[in-house]
Amino acid sequence: MYRGQRITQMLLEKEQSDYALMNRDYSEWYAIDRSLLPPSISASFYQFSFDNETQTFINQSLDTSNALLLQIFYTMASNFLSLFLTKTTINGILGRGGMFVFSSLQLKNFLDIDTAWDAIHKKALDLGAGDGQVTEVLSKYFNNISVTEASTVMLWRLKQRGFNTVNMDSWSTTGPYDLVSVLNLLDRHYNPYQLIRDLHIVTTKSNCLLLLTVVLPLKQYVEFHPYKKSTSPDALLVLRGHSFEEQVVSLIEDFLVPANFEVIKWGKLPYLCEGDHVQVNFLRFLFFLEFFAYEINYCI
Repeated sequence: MYRGQRITQMLLEKEQSDYALMNRDYSEWYAIDRSLLPPSISASFYQFSFDNETQTFINQSLDTSNALLLQIFYTMASNFLSLFLTKTTINGILGRGGMFVFSSLQLKNFLDIDTAWDAIHKKALDLGAGDGQVTEVLSKYFNNISVTEASTVMLWRLKQRGFNTVNMDSWSTTGPYDLVSVLNLLDRHYNPYQLIRDLHIVTTKSNCLLLLTVVLPLKQYVEFHPYKKSTSPDALLVLRGHSFEEQVVSLIEDFLVPANFEVIKWGKLPYLCEGDHVQVNFLRFLFFLEFFAYEINYCI
């Protein structure tokens, strides 16, 4: 009796969650409070908006979430595999947990790509590329893409998609590139300070832009540590404030600028991850920026 009531309650909650998602004001996903920003950071803000590709991902997630037999299989398989595999590896095996960071049009406009853009001769490096779903969006504007990934299963997925894989220990010595992309890796890296130093090396050498997304508010979690079994980072990245805007300011002023990066533009995007039988999408918010590395020259 209790089990039946619980199932009924879950179905009602799921229906309410679906309705709320499909009928919400999506513009709030992209909005910020400029009053919390200094003028220099506010001036470089880029306003994103909801588009058809984002809607398509939500619709597909809704179909997957409501496929009862598929969700039962996912739940049973995940429970078993979680005994000895990481969540990322499980998602790679099952082909679930698809992520949506930006649409092709959002990326095109953000990077100011015009009709003269020659994608065939453009090269990009995508660090921590996962299953390659987001990398596919990059590939529309960068024909030659190299990728890194810690999960062997995800590497297999990336090779299936035809991407060039680069060793995780030597990517900073590769190049040159027209763009380096680091999407949702900073909070997953065991040492974000080492990562940003290596990024400065490769982008300076390539004289290229760096595209970075960070989930805010920041919460560090290391799924693949190269030297020990720990989910804690070797170096903590402590940001001031609690709101999205406050942490944006801290990340720029306390971390990126001291690392000799100049922010060109930044924006706010929803980070949509394919949900399960309870929730269509898991939603967090991304700090999405484009910036340029520079070297300090001393004049005497």
